[in-house]
Amino acid sequence: MGLDECLTELLVQLGNHGLVAMVKMDGERQRSRWTVLVSGNPLGEKFVRWDGDDLAAGLSRVMAQLQELLPGLLD
Repeated sequence: MGLDECLTELLVQLGNHGLVAMVKMDGERQRSRWTVLVSGNPLGEKFVRWDGDDLAAGLSRVMAQLQELLPGLLD
């Protein structure tokens, strides 16, 4: 499964759990061109945000943080 398919499946699963997720690429930036942001009712006032250049690594980091905040999220 390619990154595009994985990303699509991940976003659908997050949405199914009542979360809001955004993946942004800012071509005007020289560094930290990618932003991943997840928020929503299950997180309360908290949110998870990552900025960087390696999208795959950033998604992994965001998912690890979400698993800490919401155990069993993707079981």
